[in-house]
Amino acid sequence: MIRLKCSSCGGELELKGSGMFECPYCGSKSFMSDADFRGNEEFRKKLLEYLKAEACNKDFDYAGDSLWKQTSEDSFVMANDKELTIQYMFKYDYDSCLCYLSKENVVYVLDNVREKERFLFGVNSLVFPEADSKLHRCFPQLKMEISLKDGREALIFLRRPNFFPVEYFAPFESKHLAWVISRMENICCELEYSGIEYGCIVQSAVWINPITHEGALFGDWRKVRPIDGNKDLVDVRKTAIKIVKNSREPIELYKFLNSKPEKDAYADFKAWDDVIEKGFGGHKFIKM
Repeated sequence: MIRLKCSSCGGELELKGSGMFECPYCGSKSFMSDADFRGNEEFRKKLLEYLKAEACNKDFDYAGDSLWKQTSEDSFVMANDKELTIQYMFKYDYDSCLCYLSKENVVYVLDNVREKERFLFGVNSLVFPEADSKLHRCFPQLKMEISLKDGREALIFLRRPNFFPVEYFAPFESKHLAWVISRMENICCELEYSGIEYGCIVQSAVWINPITHEGALFGDWRKVRPIDGNKDLVDVRKTAIKIVKNSREPIELYKFLNSKPEKDAYADFKAWDDVIEKGFGGHKFIKM
């Protein structure tokens, strides 16, 4: 079967329309003429089905998640008296909330139903633009809820392969930090679109995939509230400074990280895009 790869970054191309293929990672486009498909509409349909299936399989191929290693495990008794065992690599202890990075899931164990409802309220406050079909990948996707015997509640979210807290890869060279900031700015724009403030964008909350350059916001979703000011944009700058190797080069990066945020996330993203163009010579997919 034909497998189409991006000539720029090696990612698998997706069929977007009549004869046009696009890389979901770096945005490069490739075109095939109508003559390539003329008289062979059946092949075209099968090719589209194949590419979608391959993309789906790749999205959940944990066999290639070579960075993930089990470091420990915790066990809980569920309300039905069965055991819930969480094998994890990282564990974060928030106030009344434990967060586990397991192989295929991100598991939160909260002290009670009220804390669970606060958490889900934050996640469910997100509103996605209809035109953007992939933006939901940047945020927790709930798989199931489990009540525990001791009154605590567990929330199981999807973890896609190769997603890890950004601090795991720190310190970053500036050229790699650039795309991480871009992802954080993207996330802030979605929060702004939803009319909410996350409230604690820190190293343990920002998760990235170093292979595809995607980003996701996990952490503690109980602090979400209606947007009031620019705390999230300030936190992006603080977090970036903590994980970069040298924040002074290029000078455009230094000025941005030490500047006050713009009036909103959209304007701030535009200011960051200017840094990409002037300080890094434009958008480039640079493998880590």
